[in-house]
Order: sequence, then structure tokens, then C-alpha cells
Amino acid sequence: MNDAISSPRLAARVCGLAGSATVEMSERIRQAQAAGAEVLPLASGDPNLPTHPEIIAAAHRALQEGQTRYGPAAGLPALRTALARRLSARGGAGYSADELLVTPGGKFAVFAAMMAVVEPGDEVIHFDPCWVSYRACVRLCGGVPVAVPALGTIDAGRVAAAVTPRTRMIVVNSPVNPTGAVLSRDELAALLAIAERHDLWLLFDQVYAELVFAPDGFVPLQSLPGAKRRTFIADSLSKTYGMTGWRLGCLAAPEAAAKAVLKVIQHSIYCVPPFIQAAALAALALPESIVERHRERFRRRRDVAAAALGALPGISCAAPPATFYLFPKVGGDDKAVAAEWLEKLAIAVLPGSAFGAAGAGHLRLSLACSDEVLDEALARLRRHYLANSRDKDEIKTGSTA
Repeated sequence: MNDAISSPRLAARVCGLAGSATVEMSERIRQAQAAGAEVLPLASGDPNLPTHPEIIAAAHRALQEGQTRYGPAAGLPALRTALARRLSARGGAGYSADELLVTPGGKFAVFAAMMAVVEPGDEVIHFDPCWVSYRACVRLCGGVPVAVPALGTIDAGRVAAAVTPRTRMIVVNSPVNPTGAVLSRDELAALLAIAERHDLWLLFDQVYAELVFAPDGFVPLQSLPGAKRRTFIADSLSKTYGMTGWRLGCLAAPEAAAKAVLKVIQHSIYCVPPFIQAAALAALALPESIVERHRERFRRRRDVAAAALGALPGISCAAPPATFYLFPKVGGDDKAVAAEWLEKLAIAVLPGSAFGAAGAGHLRLSLACSDEVLDEALARLRRHYLANSRDKDEIKTGSTA
């Protein structure tokens, strides 16, 4: 007797969808550490920033005050006002509370924006390499992701050539995950011109905007004349305030699309829990000096790690102008190198090809770990590569000394 029971068919949009490389690696590390194995985590974008006590206290007070029921789907008015003020101050364009929607993290902000405008068969242009979830979000909406290689600068000619009658949106990320690059005003202006010429939506992911190391180094897309009316802005408190597990982000939506996005929120998550929004209000009220200290911490790690990696045989590593990521060129098969680091050195990183074909031959290292973990990882890499280099020299000379 055959005990196997067939199941009804699953949707093609999920059957053909790859899992998140970043999330799956984080789970793998978590399980290995729970089993007692030592793994140095340089893969996850979860910064080792403790949540500020005032943020935690605000959530606690809100819970005690009974803020445990449904809240407004768009978000608490006070938080939307604070987010609009923050965006206006940093973004070069004025925003009101009515243009801000509170979301459970920046990822849902991206997904909700796409759900509001992308129809089955529509094409969405993104740059390669890019954050792993852009392509997946497009496919979940029934759309078709279209990759334009942009490991260095963005070639506006290649972007224009990728536009077809089915193109609906261009996804723009600056600072860039995984490379840490920051797009220039000229690059952004060229993308805006293409969007205007073809009447396209723009989705601007600025989650890492407050981790730009050079003063005035970040140019918000929405600051360009005419950009605001067609640009969604996805942002988050996760990276800036050490609130990844709180799942708190926001979406600034163009006036023509705000009501459509709100329907997506109403029929999916309904609302972000009010006590979490109270915590977000406390975060936004913290002194700017706290964010500056976090940024300086990551800048120091960037300098140390980029110099150490660049000194290793066969590795080239530039210090990026933003984020807590490095994207060194390792040559050869990046998947094999990542596997070797994990198996031989217990160092978890991600192959660059996980972020797109243009990332092949690179690794993404996250400096979101502690200083102690980073120092140990760099020491292991130094010993490993120097030992391999000596072995090769001995083979060439025939020496056994």
C-alpha cells in the first residue's frame, strides 16, 4: 500500500522562487551555534548595536498603558509626523505625515510599493549586484525582474536599452547593498530622466543613508526636481538604531499611489503594533550623536577590515563610502571560496553571485559583528592565506624547510 499522499498544486510564483541567501545563512549560523559549533558571523546585515534603553522603556510603557490593540493601518499620526520630519530634513524634499506609511521593516515597504503598481507580466529594472529580495518581491507581484549590470557605475545607456513597453518601475538603492557604493547626483539624474521619458515609477531604497561616511556624501533621489511625484522611498530604523528585530520601517508614497499602498497594508498586516511604534518615536527622539557614534564604529571597522583583506594574496578590497559591508574581489569561484572559509576557518560570508551574476568573483562581508569577532576572523584569514602562500613557494622552489 502506498502511504504517499499527493498535495494540491502550489503557486508557481513560490515554487520557482529562491530562498533568501542572507536569511538562510543566518539560520544556518544560528543552528550551528545552538549545536555548540563555533562560527564567526560575517554574513548577516544585523548590526551588533544594542537597542537603546529609552527605546525599550518606551515600548514597555506603551504595553503597560494598554497600547496592545489595533492601531491605524497607516501608522500612528505622531510617528508619521516624526518620520515625515526626519525625511524632509534629510531628503531635500518636503513631506507631510499623510505621505508616510508605517511598515513592518524596510522589506515590506519595498514589497507594498511593488504590489501597488506592478501587474502580472510587468517588468521591473534593478541593478546587478543588488539586495537579494528585490527580484523575489517582483516575482511575488507577478512581475519580471530585469537586471542591468552595475558593479561599478550605472550606465544610463544600458538602463535605457533595457526599457520596454512592459517596464513599470526602476528600483534604485543608495547606498548599495552589497557593495557599499553611493550613487552620484549625475547617476540619479540620468535615471530620473529615463523614468520621466517612459513614465515609470521609481523605488528608492535608502535604508543605509545614515551610514554614509563622507560628509554630504549622500544624494537623495527625491531631492532632484520632479522626482517626488513618481518616487517611492523605502526606509527603516533597523540599521541606524539597532532595531532589526523590532521590524519597523516606512514608505513615503507619491500622492497618486498612497491610497493604493494603504489597501495593501489593510489587507495584509493591517498595522504595525502600536507599542512598537511608540518605541520608534523614542528612537527618533534620541540625540543625533548616538547615530554618529554608530556610524564612526562602522567606519573604523571598514578601515581595518579593508586594509587587512587587501593585504592578503589574491584579494582586492576597496574601502566603500558607506554601509557596514565590504565586497572584495577574490578571483575564481566565489561560492567555492565562501565554502572554504566556512569549512576550514569557521567564517561565514556570502558569495557575491548570490546578489546577481555581476557579483561573481566577489564576497560580501558584513562588519555588523563585534570588534572581537572581526579581529579573530581577520587573524584566521591572515594565517590561512600566508600559510597557503608559503606552501606554494615551497612547491615552486622544492624546499621543505
